[in-house]
Amino acid sequence: MNCIIASLRRLTVRGKPKLLQCNPKRTIFMRALSQSVVTANTEMKTSKNDFPHKMKMRGWHIHSYGDLDELTYSDNIRIPQIKHATEVLIRIKAVSVNPIDVAIIGGYGATLLNVMRMTDIEFPLIVGRDFVGEIIYRGIGVPKNLKLGDTVWGVIAPHSSGCHCEYVVQDSSLITHKPHSLSNIEASGILYCGLTAWSGLFLSGNLGNECRTLRQQQYPNEKRVLILGASGGVGTMAVQIAKNEKATVFATAASDATEMLSHLGADCVIDYKNENFLKEIHSNGPYDIILDCAGYGPKFVSKIECDFGSYVTFSSPLLRNIDTYGFVSGNIQNAMSLIEDNSLTISKKGRGFVKWGYFVAMQRGIEYLKKMADQGKLKCVIDSVYGFDNAMEAYQKVKDGHLRGKIIMDLS
Repeated sequence: MNCIIASLRRLTVRGKPKLLQCNPKRTIFMRALSQSVVTANTEMKTSKNDFPHKMKMRGWHIHSYGDLDELTYSDNIRIPQIKHATEVLIRIKAVSVNPIDVAIIGGYGATLLNVMRMTDIEFPLIVGRDFVGEIIYRGIGVPKNLKLGDTVWGVIAPHSSGCHCEYVVQDSSLITHKPHSLSNIEASGILYCGLTAWSGLFLSGNLGNECRTLRQQQYPNEKRVLILGASGGVGTMAVQIAKNEKATVFATAASDATEMLSHLGADCVIDYKNENFLKEIHSNGPYDIILDCAGYGPKFVSKIECDFGSYVTFSSPLLRNIDTYGFVSGNIQNAMSLIEDNSLTISKKGRGFVKWGYFVAMQRGIEYLKKMADQGKLKCVIDSVYGFDNAMEAYQKVKDGHLRGKIIMDLS
C-alpha cells in the first residue's frame, strides 16, 4: 500500500497529478484508487494489534477423501486473504462440528461441490460450517455497522473453505453481530443446523411467512408439525422454530430426551424405541408438516398412515446420485426418485408431497434466527465441548451419532 501511495506522489507536479494533463478518465480512476488505499490503510492501522504478523494459522484439513484418519493438524496453513470489497477476515473463537463435515471428509457431494468451487484446486480442504469470531480486517464495501473488533456469528456454504481453523474470510452478507443473549460457545452451534431447519420448515414445508399480514399476526398458524429425530442439532432447532410460529409440535426421540424437548417447546414427545412408535404417530395425526431429521429418508413415508400436508426429508439421494452416476445420469435418477417417492403418496387422499430439504445459506434466515435469539426464544443444546487440539475426538463423537445437541470446539 505504501508503495502505491509513493507512486502516486511521484506522479504529481506542483501538487496536481500528471494524469490530469492527459486523461480525465484515468484521473477519476486514480482518485478512486487513492481513496481505496487510504481507507484500507486506516483499517489496518486500527487493527494492527490483532492482525497476525505471521501469515500462517493452525487448522485441521484433509488431502484426500476417506475416513477420519485423513484429517491432519497443521500450524502452517496460509491465512486466507480478502478478495472482494464485501468480505471480512475473522479470527475464530468457537466452531461447531456437524454431520455434514464428517460426510464431506468421506467424499460426499464431491462431484457437485467441486464444480461450485469453480477452481481446479480441491485439496487441502478445510471443513466446518458455522462459527463465532472477531472481525480483524474488513473490505471497503462492508456495511458500516460491522466494525473492527466486533464479535459476529456466521455460516459457510458447503462448497466454500471451512472454519475449522484460526482465521476465515467470509462475505459480510452471511454474518451478523452475535446475539447478546448467547455465549460464544452457544452461538457457534446454531446457524448451520438452524438454517437447515429453517429452510426445511419455511422454504420446503411452507410453515409460515416472516412478512405476514396483520391478520396472520393476530391469528397463529395453528399448524401441526411432526419432527422425526428431534433431539439432534437440526431437530432441536426445528422444535424451537415451529413453536415460535405457534405450531403444535410433536417430536420423536429416545425417552431420555423427553424432558429436554418439552423444555424447548415440544407438546408431545414420542419414544421411537417403543414398539407402538408408528401407532402413536398415526394416533396423533394428521400433520401439516412431517420433518425428517432422523435420516429415515423418502421411503419412510410409506409407513405413515395418517394424513399430512408435506413430508420433508434432509436425507435425499441428490448428491449421492450425482457422485455415482455423474451430472446428466445423476439428475435423471434424481427426477425418477422424486417421482417414485411421490407416487406412493399422491394416489392416496389426504396425503401431501414428499420434498427434499437442504441447508440454505440466506441472510433472511440468519436474521430470523438472530431475532429469535435476541428475544430469548432460541437456545443451543450442547452435547459436548472440545478444545481445538482434540478435534479428532469431536469428529468421532459426531460420527458415532445419537447426540443430544451440538458438538463444539473452543478456540478462545
